[in-house]
Amino acid sequence: MFLKSFQLKILVAFGLLLSLSFVSSAQADECYPLNVIGDTGTTVKKTVSPFSTLVTSNNWNTDFSVPSDRSFNSFEATIVPENNANYDVEMSLKYRDRSSSRSYKKDNVAVKVGQPLRLIGVPQSPSNPFQVNVFVGGLNAIGNTYSVSVEGCL
Repeated sequence: MFLKSFQLKILVAFGLLLSLSFVSSAQADECYPLNVIGDTGTTVKKTVSPFSTLVTSNNWNTDFSVPSDRSFNSFEATIVPENNANYDVEMSLKYRDRSSSRSYKKDNVAVKVGQPLRLIGVPQSPSNPFQVNVFVGGLNAIGNTYSVSVEGCL
């Protein structure tokens, strides 16, 4: 009797674990890292430069290439600061017809060392964007360093 009861408990526990694994895998997005435009790889590390003037430009924008062989449901940018700082942050999706949609915009965002800031963008158009732009800068952020990457999620 004890053996059958024990076997039944094991069977129920196994079934519960199996069903939970199906639920979690069905809910998980399949995401792919996007390549940085103008650099190699999928992550770029930057130190925020001073703002633009008539003769100088800043490095506050980073573009990522969206592959044309997939249609993504969302995009997730991850900014990992190396300093405690306040950043102005934006994320925009760019389309081939030269339009764009701003997915995120917030000024003076307080970030902490090693704590990722995640931005989510969802395409507003039936067509897939060809680029994702992440803007990280602001006067309060000059001299601070961060890494940024973007993933497209199905």
